[in-house]
Amino acid sequence: MLKVIMLLKRKPGLSLAEFIEHYESVHVPLVEKLATRAKHYERHFLHPAGNVVLGGEPVEPEYDVITEIWYDDMAAFTDEQRDARQHAGLVAAVIADEKVLFDRAKTRVAFAEDRVSDLTIA
Repeated sequence: MLKVIMLLKRKPGLSLAEFIEHYESVHVPLVEKLATRAKHYERHFLHPAGNVVLGGEPVEPEYDVITEIWYDDMAAFTDEQRDARQHAGLVAAVIADEKVLFDRAKTRVAFAEDRVSDLTIA
């Protein structure tokens, strides 16, 4: 399993609530149309917490959402990227929406391969 993990920051001027609403109602449907080979697409929205756990004040997180898109393997991901070239209008719509939604200069992308420990085994 290959996971594409994106760390994304909202565009300045958008509240977290506005960001989440737009992401879920506009951006997600666009991405889902292009994610023809993905197995799973999830978003983890981050809320200010930071030092609250240690008794301090909330701290704005560096990113607003951690997005994961899962593929069977790197070949599935690269095939999807190749296939997307056949849908230039949709790709352009996704990029245009990213410019409204994200501070694109802060976007970070990584490929992850999981290793999981079963903690139920004594």
